[in-house]
Amino acid sequence: MARKRMLTPPYVPRNGFRSVLDLIQSHRAGEVVARSELHKRGLSSHLSYPALAALHFLGLVDDEGRLTGEHKCFSRENPDREAKEAVVRRAYAKFFDQAALPARNVTELKQEFQRVYELSSRLINSAFPLFHYLAEDAGIALTAVSGAPSSKAASQGDVPVPAGEETPDEASGQVAGSSSVPARATLGGCQIVLNLQVGKYTTEKDIIKMVKTANRALHLLKKSGTLR
Repeated sequence: MARKRMLTPPYVPRNGFRSVLDLIQSHRAGEVVARSELHKRGLSSHLSYPALAALHFLGLVDDEGRLTGEHKCFSRENPDREAKEAVVRRAYAKFFDQAALPARNVTELKQEFQRVYELSSRLINSAFPLFHYLAEDAGIALTAVSGAPSSKAASQGDVPVPAGEETPDEASGQVAGSSSVPARATLGGCQIVLNLQVGKYTTEKDIIKMVKTANRALHLLKKSGTLR
């Protein structure tokens, strides 16, 4: 059966989807990939749906869940870069048709991806890293300056997030996997180093706001006489 065209990119972090690609390598074209099988092979049941949706988006399975045979080009042992490029360009055709490439950097590329697909600030953190990984794996030049996605959603420890659902960290208001980024300010001839906590969903605007808040705090300390 012909595969219906899907225009919305999958919200599956790259590490989880890479595991799925590895799992289906033992199957031949025409065989069915079922959610129950993905669950038996270690994927949690509530995450198997977005994983299958990603396979549909890439055209690796048809509407009946049968492998089209193109999954073989993602084999770690015998990868086919040209075939992978064709798969990625076809699946993300809307982006390649509308985006101005190459982008100047990964940040600009991510902004273009969000604009083309009209994704929310939360969903872009799952959809973009997967696209970036698949494109780079296929050897597609996306930016004038090479580099990894700035969002920590592209890290290997990510967990797939179905569309419309919050992660446990978002629901609780906490930030997982946060790290400290040093910010420097000069006051009275002395350099002061502040550690800014940057987490998975920290944006550029958040960092700018933290820096402004830190500068304001330094100003108040100086005004109060604590710093001279």
